[in-house]
Amino acid sequence: MSRALRYTPPLASRDLIVRPRLLDALRSRFERPLTAVVAPAGFGKTTLLGQAVSENALSPAGEDRWLTCQRDDTTLSVLASGAFAAVGLSAPVPEDPRQAAVAVAEALWSAAPRHVALVLDDVHLVTRGSPAGEFLGHLVEELPRNGHLVLASRPPLPLSISRLVATGHAVVLREGDLQFHEDEVAAFAESRGVPPELLSDVGGWPALAELTATAGPFAVSGYVWEELLTQLSPERRHALALLVAVGGADDEIAAALLGRDVDLRSLLDGLPLVVRSRSGWWSLHGLWAAALQHHLDSGQVAEARRTAATVLRGRGQYREAMGLLLDAQAWEDVRRLVVEVCECCTALVPTDVLESWLRRFPPEVQQSPEGLLLAAMAAEPTSPGAAEELLEQALAGAHGDPDLRYACLNALVQLAFWGKDRQRMQFLLQELEQLAAEGHPGAPAFVALVRGGEARSTDEVRSALADPGLMSRTALNSVQHPVQQWLHAHLVLLRLGDASTGEVLARRALSHPATTMHGVSRSLLLESFRLRGRLEEAERLLPYLLGDMRPDKVLTSPDLVPCAVSVLDVLGRHGEAGELLGRYRPVLGASPVAWAPHARTLAEAFHALSGGAEHQAATTLRSIVPSNGGRLSGALRVSPVALPLLYVLLPELRDRWDADPPPGALADLHAGARALVQLREHGSTAAAGALPSSVWPVLRALLPVPWVAELALGMVAAGQDGARALIEDLGPAARATLRAQAATAPPTLAATARSLLRAIPAVPTARVHLRVLGPLELRRDGVVVAAPELRRERVRQLLGYLLLHDRPTRTAITSELWPDLDDAAAGRNLRVTLTYLQNLLEPDRGELDPPYFLRSAGPVLHLVTDGALEIDVLQFERTLDEAARLERQGAPSAALSAYLRAAELWSGNLLADVTGASWLEWERDRLRSRFVSSAVRAGNLLLARGDTTTARTLAERALRADDCSEDAHQLLIAVHLADGDLGDAHRALRRCQQMLRELGVPPQPRTRALAQRLIPRG
Repeated sequence: MSRALRYTPPLASRDLIVRPRLLDALRSRFERPLTAVVAPAGFGKTTLLGQAVSENALSPAGEDRWLTCQRDDTTLSVLASGAFAAVGLSAPVPEDPRQAAVAVAEALWSAAPRHVALVLDDVHLVTRGSPAGEFLGHLVEELPRNGHLVLASRPPLPLSISRLVATGHAVVLREGDLQFHEDEVAAFAESRGVPPELLSDVGGWPALAELTATAGPFAVSGYVWEELLTQLSPERRHALALLVAVGGADDEIAAALLGRDVDLRSLLDGLPLVVRSRSGWWSLHGLWAAALQHHLDSGQVAEARRTAATVLRGRGQYREAMGLLLDAQAWEDVRRLVVEVCECCTALVPTDVLESWLRRFPPEVQQSPEGLLLAAMAAEPTSPGAAEELLEQALAGAHGDPDLRYACLNALVQLAFWGKDRQRMQFLLQELEQLAAEGHPGAPAFVALVRGGEARSTDEVRSALADPGLMSRTALNSVQHPVQQWLHAHLVLLRLGDASTGEVLARRALSHPATTMHGVSRSLLLESFRLRGRLEEAERLLPYLLGDMRPDKVLTSPDLVPCAVSVLDVLGRHGEAGELLGRYRPVLGASPVAWAPHARTLAEAFHALSGGAEHQAATTLRSIVPSNGGRLSGALRVSPVALPLLYVLLPELRDRWDADPPPGALADLHAGARALVQLREHGSTAAAGALPSSVWPVLRALLPVPWVAELALGMVAAGQDGARALIEDLGPAARATLRAQAATAPPTLAATARSLLRAIPAVPTARVHLRVLGPLELRRDGVVVAAPELRRERVRQLLGYLLLHDRPTRTAITSELWPDLDDAAAGRNLRVTLTYLQNLLEPDRGELDPPYFLRSAGPVLHLVTDGALEIDVLQFERTLDEAARLERQGAPSAALSAYLRAAELWSGNLLADVTGASWLEWERDRLRSRFVSSAVRAGNLLLARGDTTTARTLAERALRADDCSEDAHQLLIAVHLADGDLGDAHRALRRCQQMLRELGVPPQPRTRALAQRLIPRG
């Protein structure tokens, strides 16, 4: 099937009659969880659904998302990935059917208040009881109130819906409903320009009516197809038979089938039961297959399917190609496609797809070398021992087939690599070198990459990557397999420190249509950013990396964990880092990959260091030190953070690095680690002072925060005054490090630390909370403060101005607060007011101590709003920003929690007791608008989940804040309708309509739709 028809309804090649009685039943799909259309082939199920979608587009009652099922939708990864794409999810599909269903249901829920129907055509192709069938069953159970499912299927449906039908939550249109009624037969006859009498014997069957109308008045009942086909030339019948055999075509496939350029529009013009997509894919109804079954012999059908599969295979559409080859029983082609898909270590389709293919193989193909290869690739992630046995058997039978040998050897190399079996690796590489010598095109590049991975020195890595076979493959840009692109990027990045080239190669791997390598490639792309100090870009990429991480992926790619954990810790998100580490620690323990313990240890050590537990980190790292005193090459190849951690915490490893320094961006990490050791062990700031400013962002992106603070201290002590910005960027973590250094470091460093501590205000011991949403209120350690300063209007105004303006000048403040005074008088008033405000915020501060919350830098004032000073309006905005981020990530449940937390923080307008401040009005309006829109959004999510009580409360609060919010009025009306309170719904609607009349604006479509629901049906 064309991907174009996968996600959009097909376009009919002929005008269709409108059938209001059926469209009315389908239009009400947005009022119930499930609508099903169940009838045999030829009853117009797809046509009806397509019409319903088109009619809804003209006058929307909700949104439709289309998915046409295909044969391999019995596989969970295929059906669920299709459903994910249909509802706009880009996350990987979970292995568990229920989790996948919950993800789709949440995506539907996130569209609230809009109602969304997921329309699944040809559901009979999903096998009952299969993982995909379980997914459908769970999806029905998990649907939110604004989510709806429409299923079209030949009987029987692959899931039980009798309980839903009995409770009125499902409607089923069956064969009797879809048959033409007398008036519809007449309308159809008129649309086709034939007399109604011609269709008197079609029995209401739409397909037969279409065929009879096309065949004409000379068709004899029972011989309609024969009459129709006799009107076509032999060449045209042959062409149609070929198209039917392959399930449809576009111009490229049609040209391949017919051996010439062909215009499909002309070929299919005037024929019944033909549909097309907007992108040029044409498909003939399944009834054509029976009519044309004798126009091709079995050999011609098989050849047509092989030809179409070749085109699809060239596009990377491996599932579709394999489906055609399996139908054709073209076992030689099947075996060749298996080799292509499994060519290089990791298969290009998900494991469950491999398993579904294997089940369709006859025993002799299953036991063939290619069948054994396929079985091995399916078993490899969880049963590497069994996979190795299967691969050995496949390899033994692969003599004379270099491509098959290449695939088997690659997979065996990966298993040896996972197991760190160097002797086995060398033997397999010799076999691959023999293949290369025999002229296999892919072998030289793969040998070079594996040699590079096994190389012990930088020069050996460079030599391997300079291999002509690899260079020629790389120059072609699109020829390299995604596994080879990833391995190449890995070597360039983590062995040569070439972050720029590593980024290019990682992006190439990500651009490949096969997604099986996307997680590890994204990890390398993120590390390429960090190795150039581009922490902000790494942070933007992090959510996508976290989305790629699943237990089955981490099992064979453990390096994802230290990457994600270290980035989270560097960003100060320690709680998330610890949670992630706890979640994947058992997975890493079960991993078949030899370096999984290194990955776990590096993640644990980095997390411990970020929390200040350096002794724990050192003990953790020492657990993986090899007995021979080696340089822990396995750890170094897992993550770039390994180098500084091992260098600083394990002194016995330093000499080897110092004697053979790492190249490229890794040299920056080495220099930073050496500088830190010199600071600690010798009190020398020379190395820290010699670090160029271009290296500072790299260290900030890759070192634990306490180490960055310690290095910044050394830089400042060495005269690098610009390093103060690093300390300011780190925030409270830097102060903790400085205090420790002031007490324990060598004299020069200790003196600098004390100087920095004097310049950097101490964090107040009491936690201060300011409520500025509503009347101003100050709490210190949870106790309300009744300070006289709070009663001063100018103090409240100054506080509000500092909250709303980032780093204003004194002149700007005085011009707003004392516009009628001259500069000198206004300046005096500002100084007095500042004193009052300082006393209010920090009453216990010493006279000579610099203020923490309210700081001055020349003419600029700055209100510091970190963890020691909690201000409800900032919490309110951060919480709403978090909710928006969670919405973008497709997590409406978490977003709803954030919305509700924000609603709890709202106590009224900003600084409601401050008057005479015109500069406050715009901000008050902005914040009030954010509250109203977030309360309505939360209310709509709650309504879709069935919590009408909380939804009503939020609607009423939103209307108290802004009674001109049509969205809030809509929510309240919808809540009353959901509760069956028609009287309250009518009153809420009248209130909304009165507001709109006063404003002179027309109602929104949703208001009109809600009003329509209040009109009695009769």
